[in-house]
Amino acid sequence: MRRFSLILMILCAACLVGCNKDNDGEIGPDKSETISLMDGSIIIKNHPDVKITSLNEYPTGIATEKGNSASRKRTGIRTTSEDPGADLKGNDYRFKLVAGMSTLKIDGVDVQATHVKITDDGYAFVSYNEKGEPHRGGVVVYKFTVQDGSLDDVTVNVVAVSSMEMPKAEVSAIDYGNGKLYITGASSDPKFGYDADEDGFNYAFFMAMELNADKSFKDVAENSILKLTSFQGTSIRVSNNRIYVTVGDGTSRTDGGLYIYNATDYTLVKSILGKEYVRSVDVDAANIFLMQAQPARITKYDLNGNSETLIYSTIDEAMQKDAKSEMLAWDQYLFASENESGLRMVFKEDGALNASLDRPGANAETEVTNSVSMNSDLKKNYSGADVQSNLLFLANGQKGLYWYDVMKDADGKDWIVAGKDNSFLLGGSVNFIASKGNIVFVADGLGGLKVLYIGFNNGGTPPPVGTACDQFMPYMLYNGHLFPEGKSVFRSSADPIVKTLFSNPANVPNYIEVTNSTDLYISLVGGSSGFESGVGYFVIPADVEKTAEAEYAYYLQNIKPNMVDGKNVLKDAYKIFNNINALKEGDTYRIGNRKFNAGDRVVLFIAPDGWSPQNNWVEVSFDIKRYNHVFFTHAGINLASQIPYDNSFGAFKGVPYNTFYSSDCRSVVMFFEDKHSDVDTDYNDCFFSITDNTKQEAITGITLPKYAISVETGTPVLKETADL
Repeated sequence: MRRFSLILMILCAACLVGCNKDNDGEIGPDKSETISLMDGSIIIKNHPDVKITSLNEYPTGIATEKGNSASRKRTGIRTTSEDPGADLKGNDYRFKLVAGMSTLKIDGVDVQATHVKITDDGYAFVSYNEKGEPHRGGVVVYKFTVQDGSLDDVTVNVVAVSSMEMPKAEVSAIDYGNGKLYITGASSDPKFGYDADEDGFNYAFFMAMELNADKSFKDVAENSILKLTSFQGTSIRVSNNRIYVTVGDGTSRTDGGLYIYNATDYTLVKSILGKEYVRSVDVDAANIFLMQAQPARITKYDLNGNSETLIYSTIDEAMQKDAKSEMLAWDQYLFASENESGLRMVFKEDGALNASLDRPGANAETEVTNSVSMNSDLKKNYSGADVQSNLLFLANGQKGLYWYDVMKDADGKDWIVAGKDNSFLLGGSVNFIASKGNIVFVADGLGGLKVLYIGFNNGGTPPPVGTACDQFMPYMLYNGHLFPEGKSVFRSSADPIVKTLFSNPANVPNYIEVTNSTDLYISLVGGSSGFESGVGYFVIPADVEKTAEAEYAYYLQNIKPNMVDGKNVLKDAYKIFNNINALKEGDTYRIGNRKFNAGDRVVLFIAPDGWSPQNNWVEVSFDIKRYNHVFFTHAGINLASQIPYDNSFGAFKGVPYNTFYSSDCRSVVMFFEDKHSDVDTDYNDCFFSITDNTKQEAITGITLPKYAISVETGTPVLKETADL
């Protein structure tokens, strides 16, 4: 596509998608067929050789946004209104890459996907274009079938049914309806309605393709190829027995606007021209909405194209001149993707701004919002429960795929709320996203088409957020008393409880010993770290020799970070959090998405200041002079790894953590100091609560520390664990 960022939209059928079955290169039956139309301007291939890869992996490049105000860490995201408060928490969704399709080859050249439309009976139409000159484009029809399941066992099979190649035309947008595929784009080919002696520029066109029963391409619908003004068709919608096509590429030669056709015979109902920089159109049961750029504007019409009303316009919001931008009409709102200005959520009625999200990155060319998709279907959350949420997706270019929940507060106001780990696929070119049910389709530039499954893990479900500790507020109050900021726990004036906890570290285990087969959950109780630190874990099996040297050797052999672009990057399989500062008090997650066995020793570790927001990964140094040198909850392993951790009292060498048992929360509370040397040693940088979620008076699957702290008459009380 010559003047537009490449965009891909895939909506999905009512079924769910996933994959772990190997079907690389599967292209359907052996029978192949090639049909030439319009003297070779269109080439149809049935059962085309399109590479389809089965995947079974978690997506890379996960970042986390939490909260909805500038007072919380948001990686450049904001809303226009006040913070909705702690009552609104986004759902915890988990995604798995389950399939991928390669780019289409035309004349031996890879062309990228630009748009997608999915039918209700399990077919996907995907359009492709070559970036820049010359004009090459096409559409591939995929058939997919799904066997639903958890993230562990979901399967999908994808077959390329038919392809349409156009060596001299590009396709910018498609839509499906009435058993036909409707297409808009640009071409200089005389077969698409242009005179051979014209100036050689490409011009916009519209056409419709008739389909066979299996959705394979049959022929060009009679009288359907129509030449349009302007250089480029930009979007197309089919609704109300009408076809709505926008044109306009933002140049001085353009005559952009909107065409409305009868979907039965392609006769022109109305054209609204002289609208420069037209990007997108969408319709609902009562109105047409037209979006323009330079500056961002939205105009509303009735379904006949009359009663023109400008409902939204601002000179402060830029949109890239040559980048396609999608608009979505949903419920009472319009979601406008404004490229370098991010996302705007406005009311259909009068254009009033309800919420906005800034551009996701600093680069105004590549880190922008290009399209938006809404999933209001029934789908699985991480717990495996069916939730009917309003899941909002954004295609953010090199910043990847982002998702949010649109949620109502107690007053009925809608908020855009970020969920856990709400982005990934960083570094590619995510240009279009669409989702239905438990599946998501993503266009990732030259990275191809990616299919993801929204699902859950087997082996148990996590507790609801906040239930690992029933009373977080008391801990927040006591933390300030027991572990004041900047005050060493070894000072003479330290609270007697703290002095006891730190008097004999040998009595306090700094790892989790699993006594019975169990799940483990971790919650953030509180903290005041200035570092953006990553947290991980590893398991020392029962058959590994229990010496610090042997356990550290086991870590180096099995868990040691891998090299990416010359950086030591923590493997996702052993990561719990990317950045503890992105968490909120009460956030609760299952450790490792697995069940631990009796005899397992679970050791947590931290990479202080290891979170790299530019790369969306946790970097680890093996230089003990660097802050992001990994250190562990296990004192012996720290010493074995030569971490020079010490303090002025020399009493806790190698131990940046301590633990106690909370009788109120029925969990082990682990707290740490995130510096390797004696700076403040206040041990209040982060407090985690770890439980097996038995909901009993005592943890049954974990060996408890020696000491316990309970709350009696508003005061923390230290007890021997054995006395509880």
